[in-house]
Amino acid sequence: MKVFLRRRMLPDFLFRHSGLLLLVVFGFLGVWVVDDYGASVDTNFQRGLAFQNLYYVLGDIGVLPHDHNKFYGVAFELPLLLTELALGLDDTRDVYLTRHLVSHLFFLAGGFFCYLLVHRLFENRLLAVLAMLLFLLHPRLYAHSFFSSKDIPFLSMFMICLYLAHRAFGNGVRWWWFALCGVGVGLLINL
Repeated sequence: MKVFLRRRMLPDFLFRHSGLLLLVVFGFLGVWVVDDYGASVDTNFQRGLAFQNLYYVLGDIGVLPHDHNKFYGVAFELPLLLTELALGLDDTRDVYLTRHLVSHLFFLAGGFFCYLLVHRLFENRLLAVLAMLLFLLHPRLYAHSFFSSKDIPFLSMFMICLYLAHRAFGNGVRWWWFALCGVGVGLLINL
């Protein structure tokens, strides 16, 4: 009887933690294929937008230019730039690979929150795994998760906000879920 219980422990553990397992597997897969994707057309434009806002925050420029940049927020671009500066990256290839990796990891976080949301809504891990796989294995979304710094972060933050809103307005309401949901929606609007 003990052997039977031990044999069932590993599959039960894997099934209980299937969302985290998928997150780790897709994380390793993303690190493996990150250098297969090139830069998008607007990567330099978005990076320049982050530099302008960083200079504005640091006080190096007094006023942000009122050109077409005013339509894009920097909630994702500024952390990408700060990551690049914190790592001291000078080589263009390293800069783009780091941007690709951070963008993809944020996409994976959105997929994991999709898993959490579906599991919370339907209380079915198999359905939650299926939803996460559908989210992460869509060919266009998966490919764009490496080089798109506008659309994919918006999609991922939208999934995160849906989960936070469900938790905030669900049973057993706690004030911190509303605070987290407010911060998430603010970031989503900026994206």
